[in-house]
Amino acid sequence: MRGPKHCHADSLAALTAGVLVVDEGGAVSYANPGAGRILRRAPEEIVGARVEDVLAPIDPLRGGDAGEARRESTVRLPDGSTTVVGFSASAAASDGSRTVLFQEISNVLELRRERDRLLQMAALGDALPSMLHELRNPLAAMTSMLEVLIEDADERIRPDLHAVLWEVRRMNLTLQGVGGLVRPVHADQHVSVDLAVSEACRILEPSAARCGVKLDARVPPMPLLPLDWGVVSGVVFNLVKNAIEACSEGDTITVSAGLEQGDSFALRVHDTGVGMTDEVRRRCCDLFFTSKEKGSGIGLALCQQIADTSGGRLDIESTPGVGTTITMRVPLQPQKN
Repeated sequence: MRGPKHCHADSLAALTAGVLVVDEGGAVSYANPGAGRILRRAPEEIVGARVEDVLAPIDPLRGGDAGEARRESTVRLPDGSTTVVGFSASAAASDGSRTVLFQEISNVLELRRERDRLLQMAALGDALPSMLHELRNPLAAMTSMLEVLIEDADERIRPDLHAVLWEVRRMNLTLQGVGGLVRPVHADQHVSVDLAVSEACRILEPSAARCGVKLDARVPPMPLLPLDWGVVSGVVFNLVKNAIEACSEGDTITVSAGLEQGDSFALRVHDTGVGMTDEVRRRCCDLFFTSKEKGSGIGLALCQQIADTSGGRLDIESTPGVGTTITMRVPLQPQKN
């Protein structure tokens, strides 16, 4: 018949969490299979090791009392990688030993970071419309005033005024990229869409050049089209900005636009950057999804939204190590419901 100690050992062995028994001197006297799985070591390799060498320093364990809040520790694994564990230690037994219960929480921390990022983006989304409105009006006034001043300015200061106007236009393009896509692409007025695309590329060219990336715009003259200048500029901004971030020194970005079959407008951005894996490509248009540490996950989602609401589509072709091509196609006339 199995005694109480055997039953107790069987219960510990069945736990998915890690369990260590640490003696008063800080040496591990017992490790269950869960501990071996988390620490990437065979349990018999853990027994006899110093607890600070396999899990956490001994002082936090000695300070732990039953019911104390869970602690966290970054653990270096045998292959040189690290993981984060949450652990708690029991009060000392009569022989000074303690039982330490721990679990791997790296995934939990990643979800926590993602939650915090989404909360920040939600707060920004609440404030963004009023912020954009407050910024656009002064920028429009500055642009008009600078254009008038340049016409009447002395040749000596005209280059400086051109430089200021260029920066104002760059700021305005950034705002179009952030908030311009909330409007429909179709418009009542006909505009020079080819100039909108070309100007956006000229404004973004210095940003590409600073990264050692060549930005090439191939946009033939087109007739005036019933599309919103700001929305088209915003799409160019987001697609080219994403392409720049995917490229390294020596890479090339090619932007092209034109009419297809006479009744649709196509905008294409091709880069020779890192490309996307199949998983990233499938999710890259999901709102707030990003594979970049400081990405917002908004740009491509907004481009997808504007293509969908305009009766068009956004096609993405990408190969890791080769590059990415994104094409937005929209009909020139809005679809009737």
